Amino acid sequence: MNKLAGALVLAIVASSAHAAIQVGGGATLPAVGYVGTVTHRLNASPDANSLLGAYKSVTGTPASYCQTGSGAGKNVLAGVTSVQGQCADSPSPTDFGAANALVNRTTLTQPNFAGSDSPLSTTDYTNYTGHRGTSRPLQFPAVAGGIAIVYRNDNLSTQLSLTSAQVCSIFNGTTTKWSQLGVAAPVAGDTIKVVYRADGSGTSFGFSNFLSANCSGTPAAHFKTDQAFSSAVSLYSLPGASWNGQSGNANVVNTIVNSADDGYIGYAEAANALAVAGNIALVNGKDPAADLGDATTHKVTINSADVVYNNAITGVDANTGRPTFGPISGAPTTSCIALVKPNAYATPAAGYPIVAVSYLLGSSEGNGADAANVRKLLGAPYNSSIVSATGTIGAGTGLAFLTAPITQTQIDGCVIN
Repeated sequence: MNKLAGALVLAIVASSAHAAIQVGGGATLPAVGYVGTVTHRLNASPDANSLLGAYKSVTGTPASYCQTGSGAGKNVLAGVTSVQGQCADSPSPTDFGAANALVNRTTLTQPNFAGSDSPLSTTDYTNYTGHRGTSRPLQFPAVAGGIAIVYRNDNLSTQLSLTSAQVCSIFNGTTTKWSQLGVAAPVAGDTIKVVYRADGSGTSFGFSNFLSANCSGTPAAHFKTDQAFSSAVSLYSLPGASWNGQSGNANVVNTIVNSADDGYIGYAEAANALAVAGNIALVNGKDPAADLGDATTHKVTINSADVVYNNAITGVDANTGRPTFGPISGAPTTSCIALVKPNAYATPAAGYPIVAVSYLLGSSEGNGADAANVRKLLGAPYNSSIVSATGTIGAGTGLAFLTAPITQTQIDGCVIN
């Protein structure tokens, strides 16, 4: 081999070894599973045993992830807000940090992918098409997460155990005292101080999906399934002074666990709660980390009949608060927007009862030189090599892979360019 040919080979190898980092963000619920360490909003170097770390080891392509919350993540994907910025550790980050020195994709005009635990709504779809022209959003279910009831009561020496009915009564404002739960009052007093998600949150969508399906109510007063928790509880009269809104699962957990006093309770993705050693309640005798999904495979089964294509969330039923969905006008005829019917995981047949399904989203067009890598990234949760190398999703983590009717061939056909 002459020197010129050798130089060309080395250049090709170097180029493939330094593929452009894939930029994404959004949902905080799966963030521990996607990147491992979530100390900061932006992780541009995911842990080796996380999903995106395994994606890099198998494909050679790195990826970054910014925790903005599902609502903001969908807005970045749609182009409503920019992919550029610093993704600072602020209460409500609104970008994916592409301009951050750790990411260094300063010319990127659209994200490579996004994460969301609230599926696309008709409003989300309209926002996207209004900014992205002929491109269409892509959506595939990726992982499931247990939504934990996190608490701090310094007078409790045993794990708090709640029924579904008690969870309902806490979050509709009926139960306002710890003593009403039959447990000792906290050091700071008997008042239950509720912490909830104040941002657009897929965790709130999953939690309210459980509440609206499992809590008794009336046409005038019931929970509504929504990514905004304020909307989910809007038909109830709540004791507002003791309720505290926070952005992101991590901030919810930190407020509960690290406040100067005790007496707090809230909901957050189990993996985030485990990451900061929060106290997690049993619900109906089940633990969100140990009992999520199938006891043998540690996966959550989504059957073919549970998935509809090219449908979006249209709102909620006025009498029940249950989410409604229907076909998207003008959507492509191919199976590129997969929606798991919310009823399919609102009342699991077995295991921990409060479950969310998290999606990976992308764009059909405008991916340019990143198109091949976007195809692989969206298919990462269904790539056996990547799944087997991922240790942050599975038994005991609070997150589970899915057994679902999604294939890499299907995804490949959806990423056009």
